[in-house]
Amino acid sequence: MKVYLGVDIGTTNTKFLVLGSNGVIIRTMKQITPKKIAGKVEYLDIRKLQRTIDEVITGISEEYSIQGIAFSSIGETVIPVSNRKPLCEPLMWYDRASYPYWEKHRDTVESLAPYRITGIENGYIFSIYKIIFQKHFFELDHVEHWLPVGAYFAYMFGAEATWDMSLACRSLMVDVHKRKWNEQLVEYAGESPDSMGALVYTGQLIGETRDGVPIVSGGHDHITGLYAAMAFAGNREFLLDSMGSAAVVAAVVNANERQLQLEEPFMPGGTIGIAFEESQYYIENDVRYYGRFLETLMRLTGFEPNREDFGKVNQLLEERNDWEFDPLFLVSGDLFTGEAMKGITILDIPLDTTREQLMKSAYVYLASSSKTVVDKLERIAGRALPIIAGGGGSQNELLMRYKASLLNRDIAVLQTSELTALGAALAAARGVGDTEVVSSCVGNHELLKTSPDHNLSEIINRIHSESLRRYAGIQKEKKIDLSQGGL
Repeated sequence: MKVYLGVDIGTTNTKFLVLGSNGVIIRTMKQITPKKIAGKVEYLDIRKLQRTIDEVITGISEEYSIQGIAFSSIGETVIPVSNRKPLCEPLMWYDRASYPYWEKHRDTVESLAPYRITGIENGYIFSIYKIIFQKHFFELDHVEHWLPVGAYFAYMFGAEATWDMSLACRSLMVDVHKRKWNEQLVEYAGESPDSMGALVYTGQLIGETRDGVPIVSGGHDHITGLYAAMAFAGNREFLLDSMGSAAVVAAVVNANERQLQLEEPFMPGGTIGIAFEESQYYIENDVRYYGRFLETLMRLTGFEPNREDFGKVNQLLEERNDWEFDPLFLVSGDLFTGEAMKGITILDIPLDTTREQLMKSAYVYLASSSKTVVDKLERIAGRALPIIAGGGGSQNELLMRYKASLLNRDIAVLQTSELTALGAALAAARGVGDTEVVSSCVGNHELLKTSPDHNLSEIINRIHSESLRRYAGIQKEKKIDLSQGGL
């Protein structure tokens, strides 16, 4: 049987999705994304991951006829290569080993790449700082190419050295409006556009394997999920609430450069990036620790973060009609905290708080984060947009009901937790011109509607408004200086 293969190299797991030529998802698989720690620094174990991917693809090719393959991946992490071999293990996207290099170089980088060029706020996680760190730490003399994770594996299978536009946006080294490398910044990092690689759109053919299987560009994981959702939105403008280990609320809009060439972020953490064709952008904000935040709270409250225990938690929450909320969450990288604090800080926990109250507060916090972003994105777009949800978190029915109730509108839920891998498979099909597979896939996978619970809407909106007031009060009264961090 002819199939298309999408590979999603995520923070926690690497996922494989086999999409039949009839548009049916035949199989999904996942393997743990391997890391290694050296000197308290966390790296992606690139060689072990290569062996895993080789084994899985070999097994799939023995059973099916692969017509195209695309690799999507985490962003920011970047691999130096020469002669199609990695020169070192790459730093994981979230590791703070690059932080001192950000502190040293950020002012110069900011002068060469302000927000109006990059569409993103200057932070330590981006690829430029990992390039500088890895060059210094590993004493790299000659690097043929620097490649993001998805492009690296495409390259190792025979593709050209490329950067998907959406992954390039996570480097801080691309002009999102001119859609080319920012040569001044690239040169500051000691590189050239040639050593970085060609910029391509998601779904663009970039080579073939030794066996003649077409290799197509896949992008940044959340944006590749956006690519899949766009097919279900009928290629119209829409919003995606993508919920994985991290989460992104993003809109795809058509706009000219003048409309989105902003001097400063439209909200804290607000990002403008390159979407899937000329004059098309995504605008988004993320919650860095979304699934990981829930996993941490589940373990703190005596549960395991699996489907069975989430079911138990949801049943307990539905049984308790308790809407007195005191805990506030401050999570590194979120809308309220930014980079000011590490990990999770919980404020104002009453002494008699139950684990059910804590989990319900967490659900409302996540719903509130989504609403804050949706409201801002729709102001930028100038209109209300249909909302599609995907990713593992979207399969939590109670959490989705909280979100729909807070937004007071329907949310269409894609019935696959592997949205990014599906996006990669659809990109592979489009890259070889098989648009029938895309149409069939949309027809075969119905969107389920989550509607507002009007009994909850008023309650959750009240809590949302009160929480925003309390966050503002914390900053104003300097109980915690969220601009600098620390008590």
